[in-house]
Amino acid sequence: MQIRIADLFCGIGGIAEAIHLRSQSASKDDGKIVSELSRWHPKVVTAIDIDRSVASLYQHHHGISPRCSTIESLQRVAEASSEQLDMWWMSPPCQPYTIRGSQRGNHDSRSHALARILTLIPLEKPRMIGLENVPAFEGSQHHQQLKQTLHDADYQIQEYTLCPTELGIPMRRKRFYLLAKQGGKRLADISINQQHRKLKEFIDEACWEDKTLHVPLEDVRLYEKAMNIIDAQDSDAITACFTSAYRKSPIRSGSYLHCSTRRAVRRFSPNEIARLMGFRNDFFSKMNMSQRSQYRLIGNSLAVPVVYDLLSVLLAD
Repeated sequence: MQIRIADLFCGIGGIAEAIHLRSQSASKDDGKIVSELSRWHPKVVTAIDIDRSVASLYQHHHGISPRCSTIESLQRVAEASSEQLDMWWMSPPCQPYTIRGSQRGNHDSRSHALARILTLIPLEKPRMIGLENVPAFEGSQHHQQLKQTLHDADYQIQEYTLCPTELGIPMRRKRFYLLAKQGGKRLADISINQQHRKLKEFIDEACWEDKTLHVPLEDVRLYEKAMNIIDAQDSDAITACFTSAYRKSPIRSGSYLHCSTRRAVRRFSPNEIARLMGFRNDFFSKMNMSQRSQYRLIGNSLAVPVVYDLLSVLLAD
């Protein structure tokens, strides 16, 4: 049976990439995750995002051209698809709930899309729903409204706060997730993987030759105490969370690599960050897209291994 998914606020396609990861793993017998996803054949059949810049990349990797529109403009989510939808996956804007976004919540115009979805859930009642946002979303007014809406529509709900480090990925990116499902057993917890992968697995040594990635020495001297600089030879290194402000802001937007033999500090490349986030190798390589746009898009995306595991939980009987 195929599970048809609407990827709302799709960005570069975190859930579509999780499904791609499933297809790459399908030939391996590595346990419950593969068997569950293979049996249900999940497929993104429609994607929506207000950002036109994601269209060519999403089409290239996932075979779908996203509909460029606001969620608020939809009369129903179903109108965006020619097929019946079984699941909605959504990553609504996080700025209304972050410190940088002044935590204005439902008073922030960027939260209007989620408010619209709250009115559509009782009307359309998709079998499954998944939501990702920053940890500060939990406890917000919209969080409470969402839980009440799902409760009134007879969904079972499970909430998670997960970081890729809990799955062995050397990158901090703690996020809040909510899964909802009609019928079936109680949604399970996520198994924590204690096997730590080394940061060097995700690093492309050739990137040291890309001078556009190097941070000027005067900037390093100016911001060194505030920058998260990692020794490239540190086998236990874990990066900070990369945000869409990476490259624009030298602090609180991600980590930097230092190499003593090269006497240089550089940014992680967009492809290296994408690899840490669980996207396929060279994700941006064939796209005619500025480096700044690549950083912005990957900084707004999902940790694919976490979504992979959550999708498994949601599809389990």
